[in-house]
Amino acid sequence: LDRVARKWPPRPRSAMMAAAARLAPLLPLLLLSLMVLPQGARATAAGAIKLDNFTFDKMTAIPGATWLVKFDKTYAYGEKEDAFKALCKLAHKVPNFLVGEVPVTEHGDKDNDDLRERYEIPVESYPAYLMFKGSSQLLAKFEGFADPAARKPATWDDKEDGAWAAPMLKEVTTENVAKWLRVQGVKFPSVGTIFELDEVAQRFVADGMKDTDLAAARALAEGEHKEDPKAAVYIKIFEKIKEKGAEYVAKETERVQKLMTGNLTPEKVAQMNEKLKILGVFEK
Repeated sequence: LDRVARKWPPRPRSAMMAAAARLAPLLPLLLLSLMVLPQGARATAAGAIKLDNFTFDKMTAIPGATWLVKFDKTYAYGEKEDAFKALCKLAHKVPNFLVGEVPVTEHGDKDNDDLRERYEIPVESYPAYLMFKGSSQLLAKFEGFADPAARKPATWDDKEDGAWAAPMLKEVTTENVAKWLRVQGVKFPSVGTIFELDEVAQRFVADGMKDTDLAAARALAEGEHKEDPKAAVYIKIFEKIKEKGAEYVAKETERVQKLMTGNLTPEKVAQMNEKLKILGVFEK
């Protein structure tokens, strides 16, 4: 026992207090994890937290946490449920952001129907996506929004064609909900892009195209993302913006969209779509 004691001395009190201080900000989320361990609290999608009329107000009131909550029928399935599952996977990297779901039963005890009525959600609108931050007061609801990537065509004539308006994105897809979250100010990953490079790209265009951001992007592209061919596309766009200015993004987007109206192989179309997604990350 003496040998074990000499080999494994107790940690100094100051070190233990420092470790506790580092863990303190994580306590709400640790408690949250404990709350969702029981079988009855598990959600159908990995990464989502099942909420009900007993837990909803408590959970959405967690300080500093932003919630995306899906209201839907119980045991949802199909393309829209697949889109939700994909959103949950993307969300796990976003700090202080949680995904919840409220399953509503239409018959019998009508579980959680009171929550549906509180937020005036028609049954026929399922799945409904609502956003909360620090309280159960509704912050935003996905009801369709103007496509932030849309640009007025250069050939558009207001006199002949009428006033131009960006197309509305109303369909519940992974990509549309992800775009909507970014419009709401959530640093949510784009579908089909690289989250770490997305963050650098957005900082690059917002802070005046600094060389330090370009260097950070190159380090990521040549390091942990060197096996991903999309990384090279990012770097090329970084360099072009540095050379030609922020207007390069809109001009290149328009050029690529025109190319896609031509006769291209499926492989080339996929490559062009990938580039458009990455260009969208650089839009202010």
